Amino acid sequence: MTRLLILNEKQSQAEKFAEYLGGMSGEFEGNPYDIVYAAGHLLQLKSPNEMVKPELAAKYADWQNLDNFPWNPLDLSWAKSVISSKKRYINNIKNNLAGHDVIVIASDNDPTGEGDLLGWEIVDYLNWQNEVWRIRFKGDDSANYVIDALHKPEKSTVNEQDSQGILVKGKSRQKFDFLTGLEESRIATELAREQGFSNKGKALSIGRLQTYITTLVDQQNRARAAYVKKPFYEIRYKDGNGNVFKRNYQDGDVWRFTDKGLADQDLSNYSQEKVIVDSTTEKRKQPPKLVNLADLGKIFQKEYTTEQIIETYQKMYDDKIVSYPRTEDNAITIDDFNELLPYADKIAEVVGIDPQLLKHKAPRKKFIIKSEDHGANRPTKLVPQSLDEVENKYDKCGRDIYERVAKSYLAMLAEDYVYTQVKAHIVNHPDFVSTISIPKEQNYKLIFNEADLDEEGQSENKVKNFAENASPEVYQGTNTPPTKPTLTFILNNLDKWNLGTGATKMQTISKLQAIGKENKKVIPQLKVIKGVFEVTGTGALIACLAKDTYLSSGKITKRLQDILNEIKADPTKQDMIYSVAEKTIEHDKAAMIKNAPLLKQDVQVKKLATDLKAIERFSGIFAKTNEAVNPPVTIFDGHKTTTEEQQKALASEKLIYSIDKFGKKEEHTAYLAEQTYKSKKTGKKITSIVWKVEFPEDTDHVKGKYQPLGKEIKFKKEYGQHTFTADEITKLLAGNEISFETTDKQGKNFIATGKLVEQELKDGRRKVRFWGFRLNPKPVDTSIYVVITYKDGKEYHFRNTYRGHRWTPEEIKKIAAGKKQIVAFNGRKGTYRMEIKPNPNKKYKGRKYFGFDEKFTK
Repeated sequence: MTRLLILNEKQSQAEKFAEYLGGMSGEFEGNPYDIVYAAGHLLQLKSPNEMVKPELAAKYADWQNLDNFPWNPLDLSWAKSVISSKKRYINNIKNNLAGHDVIVIASDNDPTGEGDLLGWEIVDYLNWQNEVWRIRFKGDDSANYVIDALHKPEKSTVNEQDSQGILVKGKSRQKFDFLTGLEESRIATELAREQGFSNKGKALSIGRLQTYITTLVDQQNRARAAYVKKPFYEIRYKDGNGNVFKRNYQDGDVWRFTDKGLADQDLSNYSQEKVIVDSTTEKRKQPPKLVNLADLGKIFQKEYTTEQIIETYQKMYDDKIVSYPRTEDNAITIDDFNELLPYADKIAEVVGIDPQLLKHKAPRKKFIIKSEDHGANRPTKLVPQSLDEVENKYDKCGRDIYERVAKSYLAMLAEDYVYTQVKAHIVNHPDFVSTISIPKEQNYKLIFNEADLDEEGQSENKVKNFAENASPEVYQGTNTPPTKPTLTFILNNLDKWNLGTGATKMQTISKLQAIGKENKKVIPQLKVIKGVFEVTGTGALIACLAKDTYLSSGKITKRLQDILNEIKADPTKQDMIYSVAEKTIEHDKAAMIKNAPLLKQDVQVKKLATDLKAIERFSGIFAKTNEAVNPPVTIFDGHKTTTEEQQKALASEKLIYSIDKFGKKEEHTAYLAEQTYKSKKTGKKITSIVWKVEFPEDTDHVKGKYQPLGKEIKFKKEYGQHTFTADEITKLLAGNEISFETTDKQGKNFIATGKLVEQELKDGRRKVRFWGFRLNPKPVDTSIYVVITYKDGKEYHFRNTYRGHRWTPEEIKKIAAGKKQIVAFNGRKGTYRMEIKPNPNKKYKGRKYFGFDEKFTK
């Protein structure tokens, strides 16, 4: 009998194990077990000065002496401490150690070794000396896989860690990132401060993947800013079906002109000619490999943030309707293929695909891998009843994710896309050539079209065969402008170097934008404006300093991955990582020292310099308490104090000044005072000397109890040009509607009817809630619009005609139920049919409306 303590990576995983084994405690084939769980990494490497001998501590705590870098990694003990927010997890595991013979590490089986590292660092921290088992469950952690893994654990002792390739790989990667990231962050921070850039008083964050992305965005936008449009003109042929014939341009060719007049003259040398078809070849194309999280990011970059996609997919994985998110695979094992195949038709019905399209049930080689990792992102055999069920649980983002992941999987069960490739030339000008691809059998493209992964998400245009003749024309083109750094652009560049899993890419991009709960304290390096990424002041600073460094290049990560795989194969080579880190830091330090003097002249850094300033403070002795203080120069109401005002405040005197608020002058009184508040970081009460402001009496708002909710509120006492009377205020606070005559912005009189409503206003990234008078919506003109109660219980309206078709009562009933339907429309070329699906969240110029998703059908 062996008493097992099963250690899971997170609570949701532990709950699944408990479900499979019969509880959080019990017996597995005669062996008593208890299940405990972590919450991701519970431990972190200590600060470098805490990992060295006392006589070296000062050196490793010193940021200013650049001669200290690179560090000697052999000086470091690589000791770890518990992350303060996760002490309860480590304490719970510790309290459950007694009475067990074996710790079973049952964390995720990451190809990077992260799951092994997460489990073993807990084992080491708790000073466990007994046996350790590592179980690896293939694919997702379903019952069969878990039980199968428990039958064949990898058994070892704590002294045998250095022989485990995957664990040593994880440790080596962690050491490389710690050394390069921490040292280069300190080097960059000190060099920036020497040049007068404080980055809001915080350290710059340099890292392998994030610095590559930030530098990539900065370089791309600089290239776009430097782009000069250079038009050119040349002769091209076009046939009656729009097919274009052109010559292959080489530098120096005299038939391309910068002057349109010369091209117009050249046009006289050409006339209408016959089109000669050179070849007609039938070609086939297999379905694309399965999508990963980064691909979902490309598809939905205009609808959802990276964080939304990551968090939603994780929830769906926790509920086991999709597979493991952080996978490097884009294919699956034959066992996974065979296991999911019986559910394919059901999945197809859920996502609206005709099961008759799934004719290729035999596995293609490109989709099958031999390894027993997690396999590509895909749906599981736990198939939902409908997409509406998915949306109700995971919102529209979850619905969209499931639909695309499912269709990507189903596409590999469809026949190849078949098309005819036709090549042709102009009879008397054979250097004018054209190649077209004419779809013959759409097959898998009817399920999932890889064109959705393109920048614009456009499907292929309809192509017609060559016409009999083609005519010459003057074509105007320009030199190609640099691509906008969108999410797709960034992800495609990461793909080029094979940098990170789909999930890692998305998580890093979220961190660079400071999006997500875990990134609240991060200073963003990137921002997104209308879908295009730009650097912030911090990002500009890092990009300028990191120019020509190894960490700003994808090559170092590619090189690191090769070395880590070598270490995994032969763990005795683990010290190689120290040499690579040292060479990287030496090179990058020299590059940053060279770049630092250019910071003040850099256009981008100067442009965004205001982003980088720390809170400006003044210091002195506060007369009232006789203690040293350093309050901000600018009071939180926006008033910037003068030197004279600061001296008055230190002497306990009050300052009186005017503030311009919403176009009105408002007099404020401010002074320094001792105040106590609760620290968000520690939860402890802190007493300090800070600014206190006395505001004038608010004469613009009314305060009172809003009777329907029984709570105190305040609201503006005016609406437009109308000031509410005492009687109107009483009615508003009672929750009643009122009507009054007022004027609109054009000066026209109208009767305003409405009541108090709690509203929301966006103030930058912050949402501000307030109470105010709101006009009742205008009544819907039912001669033009149809009013329905939709399936979500809300009332919507839409035009009673669509594409010239007037909705019938039966069609309106289906729309209200949220059902798809096939509708026939009359066009100029006859009747055509479309699948119409109601969508209450359609958007136009940022505003939502009730509309329809449509697609042509036979």
